[in-house]
Amino acid sequence: MSTSTLHPVATAYLQQVRREGRDLPRDRLAELLIDLEEHLSAAIPADASEEDAREVLARFGDPREIIDAERPELIVTAERRGTREWAAIFLLLFGFFAAGVGWVVGVILLWRSRAWTTRDKLIGTLVLPGGLFATVLLLLLALGRPRKEICTNHTYLGTIVMHCTHAPSSGPSTLGSMALVLLALTPIATAVYLARRAR
Repeated sequence: MSTSTLHPVATAYLQQVRREGRDLPRDRLAELLIDLEEHLSAAIPADASEEDAREVLARFGDPREIIDAERPELIVTAERRGTREWAAIFLLLFGFFAAGVGWVVGVILLWRSRAWTTRDKLIGTLVLPGGLFATVLLLLLALGRPRKEICTNHTYLGTIVMHCTHAPSSGPSTLGSMALVLLALTPIATAVYLARRAR
């Protein structure tokens, strides 16, 4: 690449494109730089003012965008749903079993992935944090409620005797059962949403 006849602003622009594209295959980057140099040489006279040169470069676009356009297959691979995304979804749903640490790891994986938008990440983090933890906790509380004690008084040989029995546990009420179902479905729905939204 010969930049001796290029405007200094165009030369700096090409150098920036070279820096941005250092991860491209060498021959592809060289071809791109030669092509750009020809177009810049024709578009910007060597004696053009700096303001005119920058105006032309604005039409060429940001160097990073030029490089990104040369590697669409790399972008798709980087953002496609993979092991990290599946791990994040699983840990967000079941991570509380590992003393809650798994869920935190799931959130970290969620936010580090490029497969989701910021809106998706907020939904995955804030819609029922802890995954199925709230459902399991409420179910355990409902099943572990103390049974109701029923006491009756009887007279036996002139002495009042109190007799107490435990009524069978009724389990959660209808409203409580609906709340448990809702609590179970919410994190599952969030996990399905994240799986479908991952590009």
